[in-house]
Amino acid sequence: GRIDEAITLMEAVVADCDRVLGPDHPHTLTSRGNLASSYHTAGRNGEAITLMEAVVADCDRVLGPDHPHTLTSRANLANSYRAAGQVDEAAALEEAVLRG
Repeated sequence: GRIDEAITLMEAVVADCDRVLGPDHPHTLTSRGNLASSYHTAGRNGEAITLMEAVVADCDRVLGPDHPHTLTSRANLANSYRAAGQVDEAAALEEAVLRG
């Protein structure tokens, strides 16, 4: 119930992970995905989608398209698309996750 505080903390975690571990470290990617999910929970779908699209691209590049974290990131992006009314984009990603 304290989503604004959670977002503030997640933003700090992402910044720290980026600084300490680097932008391509799996923990950094996970932290960025968690922040995007927090934005989604707060109804900040535009921010959630923008960040999650970047996370998906980075996971795909760093971990590979079939890695479980990449698939989870795609599924989370699909949820954000659906919440924003982008049903076709959500369905396409969900199908890709099922095939992956």
